[in-house]
Amino acid sequence: MPGTPDAITNNPMRNNLLPFLIFLCCAVTTQLLSQRVWAETTPSQKAILARYTTDADPAGMTLEQLKAIKAIKIANLDKDTYFKADGFILDRYEERPAYVFNYTDGITRKIYLYKIFSAENTKELGLLAIYKNEKSGEIKPFVIPGASADRKAWDAYIDDLKYVGEKEPGLMSTLTFVLSREMAGLLSGGAGKSDEGGAKKKEEYNFCFAPDAPVTMTDGSSKKISSLAVGDVVLGYSAQTRTFMPTTVVKVDQHTNRDFQLTGVWLSAVNELTADTRTALTAPTLLEATANHPVLTATGRKALGDVKAGDVLYHYERGTNQVVAYRVVQLEQKTRSVKIVYNLTTESGAYLVGETVVLDK
Repeated sequence: MPGTPDAITNNPMRNNLLPFLIFLCCAVTTQLLSQRVWAETTPSQKAILARYTTDADPAGMTLEQLKAIKAIKIANLDKDTYFKADGFILDRYEERPAYVFNYTDGITRKIYLYKIFSAENTKELGLLAIYKNEKSGEIKPFVIPGASADRKAWDAYIDDLKYVGEKEPGLMSTLTFVLSREMAGLLSGGAGKSDEGGAKKKEEYNFCFAPDAPVTMTDGSSKKISSLAVGDVVLGYSAQTRTFMPTTVVKVDQHTNRDFQLTGVWLSAVNELTADTRTALTAPTLLEATANHPVLTATGRKALGDVKAGDVLYHYERGTNQVVAYRVVQLEQKTRSVKIVYNLTTESGAYLVGETVVLDK
């Protein structure tokens, strides 16, 4: 009879209602979360985003970008909390560890959240939520577009919720919980703030130098990085051709009102460490920056804080305009603290500080 427990349990409409409600909740929460994150973006940050926005380049994520982000493979979800891949920066959301769910079926499920940025201009594009079934090893990525994303990107995300999420038991409920939890944190003002008891906001975007860092100009002279402006031409470097060339500064970042800790490496020319017969040796060169600023080494791009003794960096030789290999002879994890730091973005993607090749963030 209608209304009996058996009739209610076997009612197909009711059986389909719960997954639909979960799906709807997840979609709505995602949209609200994206809007809230965008609303909390400062006017200066929005101005920076607008600078890179044209009719042909929408402010938000495109469908093509969504597909490219979905294809990124993360080697170790627990350890790889920040990295660049295929033109994007993935950064663990608010330094959160994985959300872990232990259901009565004995299967452990995890959700990892990453912020997504364009590596070209650090424009924030959205979130990447990665679901992992610890028993089967199944991994399902969900790219969540930002509030200003292209409609086609949102359509693709909704399709993933419907046609991927609903096929994996437990996926939709875990994803909905995580997004709802983060949304609640944003509404209460708790997310993204730094305090003694909460998560510390990441400083991974402060790829910077002290105000007095000497940037090499095209004529071989140097200027303090704090005196440079957009449109200035400095000496750049091409790793492909191993040559120096003029490059234009397209962006200057400045961060203030904090103690920024600098890391230093001392460099000496490789030939001076081997068979050089000169009696007068060149004094070692100190390169200072925040530990996360990338430099070009013989084995590729590295954060300065990850450079080891014996690593080879590249240096500008005055007079010959040639690149010279310099080896790290000493490390200093903490050289000094400064209150203001600067960073450049250049057309070539590389410039010189203290005549040593450094890379754009």
